Amino acid sequence: MLPRHAERSIRAPVVRARELAKSCDFTLLRAGVTADDLAAHCAAAARLHMASVIVPPTMVRLAADTLRGGDVKVGTVVSYPFGTDDTATKAAVTRAAIAAGARELDVVMNVSALLSGRSGVARADLGAVVDAARASTSAHVMVRAVVEAPLLGERLLRRACQVAAIAGADFVVTATGLSGPARPQDVEVMRNRLAADIGVVAAGGVTGVEQAIQLLDAGAQRVATSSAADVVDSLMGVAA
Repeated sequence: MLPRHAERSIRAPVVRARELAKSCDFTLLRAGVTADDLAAHCAAAARLHMASVIVPPTMVRLAADTLRGGDVKVGTVVSYPFGTDDTATKAAVTRAAIAAGARELDVVMNVSALLSGRSGVARADLGAVVDAARASTSAHVMVRAVVEAPLLGERLLRRACQVAAIAGADFVVTATGLSGPARPQDVEVMRNRLAADIGVVAAGGVTGVEQAIQLLDAGAQRVATSSAADVVDSLMGVAA
């Protein structure tokens, strides 16, 4: 029998891995995703008890059917990746996604409007999506505003957080990943600007355990990455 301290040291990475998994959104947003890819993705998320999978809108129903009865939520994207669809289109996609089984929506903010000094346009656009989500179901669907932090600078990032909060978002997501990786300093700015009941998601270029933990330590509640299974499995492997 191992000494108690040795048992604790072996179990600790497993416990940390489980905690990390519950903070992970496992994204599947690349081109050319097949039904087999989705099945494997959902199986890994279920095995590790991740927070959610984020899949293309056309795959929401299949993901919801695959994960039915488990503890992994199904999420999708709205106006991904540029946020420039018109408001009516965003609202329609939102309603369709919820009807198909989505319970988390990553809605890309109209960052172009924000950068052009038209924060009211961005706020009204996002608010209409939040309203569409709230009207579509009695269940609470998480609306997560994606703000593209690497493009904004600190002043506009704070403004984007304010816009998201006023519009009624449940979370604010750092970025789509197209404009650069998630950065702890952006997470810190967002966490400091937002009320405690609005979460922060760090997204973009997260490929390793240390990076994920740094982002969580900076104040993120979730980390969204296509590498979530590898990240969690690598931490589990410490105890192997």
